[in-house]
Amino acid sequence: MKLYISDLDFTLLDTIGDLPKSSVQRLNRLIEQGVHFTIATARAAPSIKHLMENVNLQLPIIELNGAIIRDLNTNHVLDHKGLGLNNAIRAFDCFQELDLIPYVSGLRGDNNPLYFPELKNKGMQWFHDEKVIRHDPRLSELPLDLLNNATSDTSQNYKIQASPLLDDVLCFVYLGSKEEIFTIKSLIEEKLPHLLITLYPNHYIGGWEIIVSAPEANKGFAVKSLLGHIKERHSFNIEEITAFGDSSNDLDMLRNAHTPIAVANASKEIKAEAHKIIGHHGEEAVLSYIEEMHS
Repeated sequence: MKLYISDLDFTLLDTIGDLPKSSVQRLNRLIEQGVHFTIATARAAPSIKHLMENVNLQLPIIELNGAIIRDLNTNHVLDHKGLGLNNAIRAFDCFQELDLIPYVSGLRGDNNPLYFPELKNKGMQWFHDEKVIRHDPRLSELPLDLLNNATSDTSQNYKIQASPLLDDVLCFVYLGSKEEIFTIKSLIEEKLPHLLITLYPNHYIGGWEIIVSAPEANKGFAVKSLLGHIKERHSFNIEEITAFGDSSNDLDMLRNAHTPIAVANASKEIKAEAHKIIGHHGEEAVLSYIEEMHS
């Protein structure tokens, strides 16, 4: 059987980051016809549920760039790839060394708390406001008892420690200038070369974004794990994968697909990896391709 798996932003979603009604109708029609479809995205479950609330998704999804595989219907986390507290301490120290305090994305049971620091630039503020607008329940202010095992002072020198608030740390997220992003990238590569660093320009607000996560927390690894969960929970084997993407965080997923496909607005490295380049994401090109394959 064939599986279609698509990125969301700048791939399946429209130019303002939504899934229009026409896309919902077309996608539901394909699923009703027996098409096996799911998504792999940097977004987290609350945002995904908001966007896909009227889509009859049956299969598990990949969220946070592969850090979590989740059954969206039950909200149960089927698998996760976290940093572990030791790596998290060392990675956070790198951010702290440059006075750049990131968002901390954690795991507690099936929940994914997202702790935000003082918001010092427009990128960090935008990331927060986007979550507020969508009523994201994960948001909490970064607590000093989570990230500071010393005395309470005004230095903002946080340090991660074992905490009953978290089972694991999934990733750190920071939005800022290109100079800031590449500086923290270089420092983490020097001190923690085994960690996965994902960075890309933010086309919604400007500036750049960096995500630091476990080496296995990418869409390529997650797709392999996803196939096992589909077999276990839905009792069928996926023999062929068609994957759609636009940006660097989709690269490993496309490399693990039988048919990697880039949208017209994709980056050069994604287009170079693709077997086929389809239309622009604003033209619902992903759905048009799938419909063509099943016409």
